[in-house]
Amino acid sequence: MSVLTRATEALRELEEELAHQPSMAGDETSARLAERIRGVRRILSGDEVQWVGTTDAKRLLGLVSENTVKAWARTGRVRSGVQPNGRIQVLLDDVLRRREETEGLSAFGGEDLTEDELEELERDRPGTYPWEREQAARAG
Repeated sequence: MSVLTRATEALRELEEELAHQPSMAGDETSARLAERIRGVRRILSGDEVQWVGTTDAKRLLGLVSENTVKAWARTGRVRSGVQPNGRIQVLLDDVLRRREETEGLSAFGGEDLTEDELEELERDRPGTYPWEREQAARAG
C-alpha cells in the first residue's frame, strides 16, 4: 500500500470519527484527533519536497471538485507548479496543513467564518456567484 493511500485512509478514518462524535466539546478528544492528524502529516512528509496532482489533493482535502484545488493554487492558498504538460501540482505539505486546519476547525465547531474571513474569501474568489450572473443577465 502506498504512502499516499495509507495517509488518505487515515484521514478518512479521522473524518468518520469526527462525524460520529456527539459534541466534540472535550479538549482531550480534540487534542487526540489533532495529534492523529499530525501523525498523518508525518507519514507523508519527508526530507524532500513532495508534489501531488489536483486529484490527489482533492481527495486528501475531502473536496468535491479539483477546480477548488486549482483556484487555491491560483490564489496562493497552496503553493503550486505547472508541469510541462500543463497539469498543476501542489505542494503536499500545504495540502496537509490545510487539511489539518480544516479538521481543527471542525473539531472545535468552528465552521462559521468571521466577517474578516468572509471578506477575504470574497476578495480571493474569482468570478461571481451564479445568482449574480442570473441577475446581470436579466438586467442586461
